[in-house]
Amino acid sequence: MKYAYSVLLLCITLCSYSQFKNDPYRDSDDGNFHIRNGKVFFQKTFNSPVNFEALKEKLQSYNTPGAGFQIKSTENDVMNGVLVNYHLNWNYTDAKTRKIADFLKNPVNATIEVKKDGSGYQVTVNNIWFMDVQKPSNKKHNTLESYVTDKSGLLFTKNKKNLEALDMIDENFQWIFKMQGSTKDTRF
Repeated sequence: MKYAYSVLLLCITLCSYSQFKNDPYRDSDDGNFHIRNGKVFFQKTFNSPVNFEALKEKLQSYNTPGAGFQIKSTENDVMNGVLVNYHLNWNYTDAKTRKIADFLKNPVNATIEVKKDGSGYQVTVNNIWFMDVQKPSNKKHNTLESYVTDKSGLLFTKNKKNLEALDMIDENFQWIFKMQGSTKDTRF
């Protein structure tokens, strides 16, 4: 009888493990980046009030000809827009001492959403991809998922260089969207 229970327990354990391994709905986080359903996105809540007009003006101050932020709509407590062919800022002291991954030197594209959240605001950057400047006609864009997730696409990679690149993007996005005051972590 003990043998039968041992075999049953072993079968249950193996079945549970195989379901966990193939579970497409696991969540993974690294700093302010999250993976949900195989998609990587940036999400941060800032602990200060936001004026959409002031934020729009700040974002558009980073624009260059043919690249930058485009605000598509502002309704009630939500502002939506896109980031088009934007070169992230690598011209600050901490970035100058680190090696910048080659893909980070390419222009980034994404969708953005800013929601007022009580006395603060939450920024979400989705659909992040990098243009292939070597072959601009290449229609297969280099998504952030292709660089920072493992083979399954459901977990962040263990590759130290790619995780450092993710941290550098995180720093850039925080700098871009921070209006004033401190930040808070909304995951807990």
